[in-house]
Amino acid sequence: MFLDREAAESLVRRVIARSRAEACSVVAGGGGGCNIRLASRGGMSNSAGGQVEVTVTSHYGKRVGSASTNAIDDAALRAAVDRSEAAARLAPENPEAMPPLGAQTYPPSAAYSEATARLMAADLADLLAPAVVQVRRSGTDFALYAYAGRGWRAAATSAGALGYDRVTRMALTVTARNRRGTWSGWGGGNANDVATFDAAAITRTAVEKALAQPDPIALDPGKYVALLEPAVVGQMVAQMMGGFDARAADEGRSFLSKAGGTRLGERAFDPRVFITSDPASAEAPGYAVHPSGLPNNPVIWIDGGTIKTFQRGRYWAQKTNTAPVPRPGFFAMRGASDSVADMIHDVGRGVLVTRMWYVRLVDPRTLLVTGLTRDGTFLIENGAVTRPIVNFRFNESPLAMLANVLALGPAQRAIPSENDETLSMPPLLVKDFTFSSISPAV
Repeated sequence: MFLDREAAESLVRRVIARSRAEACSVVAGGGGGCNIRLASRGGMSNSAGGQVEVTVTSHYGKRVGSASTNAIDDAALRAAVDRSEAAARLAPENPEAMPPLGAQTYPPSAAYSEATARLMAADLADLLAPAVVQVRRSGTDFALYAYAGRGWRAAATSAGALGYDRVTRMALTVTARNRRGTWSGWGGGNANDVATFDAAAITRTAVEKALAQPDPIALDPGKYVALLEPAVVGQMVAQMMGGFDARAADEGRSFLSKAGGTRLGERAFDPRVFITSDPASAEAPGYAVHPSGLPNNPVIWIDGGTIKTFQRGRYWAQKTNTAPVPRPGFFAMRGASDSVADMIHDVGRGVLVTRMWYVRLVDPRTLLVTGLTRDGTFLIENGAVTRPIVNFRFNESPLAMLANVLALGPAQRAIPSENDETLSMPPLLVKDFTFSSISPAV
């Protein structure tokens, strides 16, 4: 269910007006969209739907309770308010509980496109038609998933905060496999504005990788120069940004900790590494309103390889006399002018990685993660991509990856396998990437 500003603000105000607690806050959001699934051996399906959720938080001093509902009629909202108040009265005092936010100023956002918002399933099918023709003519087995939709978020408190924002998003992923079943390729992309979306290019990438010859050979595990495509870089950067937390760093529990303090202000990465978030950016826009009700203001996280900012919750910000900084859910890493072809040209022997899968944290203090390569891992020899290679398990840290940069390409929107944040990432050529064992799967 999509609500415009007037309807959403009316909704959250209705909730606040029903509260009998000492203080109250509410966050509401929802949206809707359509999707298409198509597979060479499994037919086609499409669907459309929507959702809404309202979460009410009631305060009695340091006693806090919350309740949620996915209905917005008067009875459902009244019941959610009652449940939150009952939970708050029964809750023990929380010494870290913060009072509701007062009035906030929210930054502009560029995440909404009216053209994308108007897309229906038939429009999405028309947009994908050339890509579907292309993948069917390729002779590969394939699976395709496409989505287009819009969402909204609103927040209000009894102390005077009131915010609303909306986003649109469309995405396409294509996995193709040769008819022998020996090799696969993948392509994916997303955008807020349908005018910037190129379904044919995404499909072409998947097909070309799937049709690569000859069949894959196994390469010895070890440290290699690696060309990491944007989806891979996005997976690793998102893993890192998930731990960019001031409290964990201050308490010595983080990769951002060091003896006697933290790494804030320290140059930890290659000087070409810049990571930012800005809801109004052209590269990776997002909601101006955070689920906490805080504004998602523009932030510079890493500037010239130097750590500039940590995420910081309201309690820890108050305790350390600093400003709160929420995790925004959208990040952009600055690219450079090196083309992928130029980066490959300079590699004597290396590995190209299209995609990662099943990425898991191994050591939070070094941010070591492990995972598998999938759907397009290739050998680079003497400045050229020569053939597919059997997939690897890797053991590597995003910290080392961003410290070992040899070259960067132009940034583009990326879809990691296990992250749904909005990310703009460049391909990276890095040294000493650790592939620890063979993973014999297509």
